[in-house]
Amino acid sequence: MPTIGSCLTSTAAAGRAAPGSRPADVPEPEPPETIPVLVVDDHPGFRRALERALARAPGLRLVGSTSNGEEALRMSAQLHPRVVVMDLAMPGMTGVDVTRRLMAGREPPAVVALSGSRELMRDAVAAGARGTLLKEADLTELLATIRLVAAP
Repeated sequence: MPTIGSCLTSTAAAGRAAPGSRPADVPEPEPPETIPVLVVDDHPGFRRALERALARAPGLRLVGSTSNGEEALRMSAQLHPRVVVMDLAMPGMTGVDVTRRLMAGREPPAVVALSGSRELMRDAVAAGARGTLLKEADLTELLATIRLVAAP
């Protein structure tokens, strides 16, 4: 019975790449695409927790974070996130207003709306949000929702 080592040697000797190796003329595979995410929440502790979670989540990349709607619009135009995680109950420009303005753009990001109010969530969906979650949702559910709304 051949050993693993002998299989590797005989495979390579036969002109084929050994398992785990790649012939020189075959390019490296592209790394899995990462989903750029912008976080918008006026609660610093919640925002920082989301930032840390996104930094550790495979396939997701935090491109920016802000506490207000006006800055969210500016950052979205500059950073082109595929997903915006949006708090709906912010002072000044609400998350619903920001969502509506983002959706009016040429290439709007997908918005995941976070709130404790089901009424605000309905308003966010009417404004164009692709996903809604209660702020009490667990992190696994949020990350899955981000990936789901980012899909073409």
